[in-house]
Amino acid sequence: MKKIDFKRLFSKLLFLLTNNWPLKLLSLVLAICLWSGLITQDDTLSREKVFTDVPISVVNADALRRNGFIIVSGLDDLPAVRLYVDVPQKNYNTVTAGNYNLRVDLSRIREPGEQTLQVLSSSSSTYGTVTEISVESITVQVEEYVSRSRIPVRLSTTGEVPAGFYGGDAQVDPSFVVVSGPSSQVDKVVRCIADYDLSTLTAEAGQERTAAPFRLVDASGNEIDSALIDVTSQSVSLDSITVSQTLYPAKSLVVNTADLVTGVPQSGYSIRRVSAEPATVTVAGKQAYISALNELHLAEFVDQPIDVTDLSTTITRNVALNKPADVVYVSNDTVMITIEIAPK
Repeated sequence: MKKIDFKRLFSKLLFLLTNNWPLKLLSLVLAICLWSGLITQDDTLSREKVFTDVPISVVNADALRRNGFIIVSGLDDLPAVRLYVDVPQKNYNTVTAGNYNLRVDLSRIREPGEQTLQVLSSSSSTYGTVTEISVESITVQVEEYVSRSRIPVRLSTTGEVPAGFYGGDAQVDPSFVVVSGPSSQVDKVVRCIADYDLSTLTAEAGQERTAAPFRLVDASGNEIDSALIDVTSQSVSLDSITVSQTLYPAKSLVVNTADLVTGVPQSGYSIRRVSAEPATVTVAGKQAYISALNELHLAEFVDQPIDVTDLSTTITRNVALNKPADVVYVSNDTVMITIEIAPK
C-alpha cells in the first residue's frame, strides 16, 4: 500500500485555495447572496424569533360591564411575557411583537368569582405562527357590577372666608349622585362628601363657584376606595362637585341703644344709663346697605322698644334681633339690655 504524503497533499490544497483567490472570494460572496435571496422569497421557510417583555392588553371591558360584571383584582400588574414565533423568512426583520396582538378578552366572562382567562394571540400567513407564550393564562377576581342612585352629597367645610366677608349657605351641584361598581363596595356607600376649603374663595362680594374634590364614605364615615367606582349625575361622569358660595361684606358695629327705651320712670326716678351686652355686633348684607352703616341702631333690629313707665329699679331685658331686608347675617340672635334706674 502506497504511503500518503500529507505534506505534499496540503501544499496542493493550499495552492488551490490561494491561486487566483480574488475571483474565488467573489464567487463565494455571490453564492451567499444568491442563496439568501432565494431563502427570503420562499414562503415555506421560516425561522424562530423571540420577543421579550411583551405587554398583554385587556379588551372588551365595556362588554364585561354590559354583561353585569367587573374585575376587582388580577389586572393591576399584568406580567410582561416572552413570545416565541415562527416567522416567514421574508418578514423576519420587519415583524414586531405588536403583530401578534397578545390580549385577554373580558367578554368571555359569564359569572362572578375567580376566573381564568387565556392569553390570546393572532397568527397569520404574513407574520407567522405563535408557538409559545411564557404566560398562558391569568387569574382574575370578578364581581357583579351594580348601581345605586340618589346618594346624597354633603359638604365637609374647612378654612375661613376672607376677612371682612360673611359666607352664606353653600349649595352643591349635584345634590345627589349615582354610584356604580363592584357590589361589595357600592353596597357600603351611604353618602358622597365634598371637601370644601373656604380659604380658597376670592375676597370679593358676590357668588363664586368652586370645583371641590369628593370622597365616598360608609355609615361609619370611613372612606371607600373609589378607584373601581364610577360616580355620575344624569349619565355624566363626575370628578368634582360644584359648590356655589355667596360672599357678603361684613362689619363689626358698636351697638347704639338710642330710641330703644320708651316711657317715663316713677316720679323721682330717672334713667341713668342704658347698656348692651355684647357691645359690638357683626352684621353682613348687601354692599350698599353695609357700606352706609357706622353703628348698629338697635331700635331698627327689635320689634318694639322697652317700656320703663313707672319703674323705680334697674331692669335687664334680653331682646331678640331681627334682620332687616338688606341684612343676611347678624352675629348675635339676642342682645342683653340693662337699663339703670335710680332716684334723681
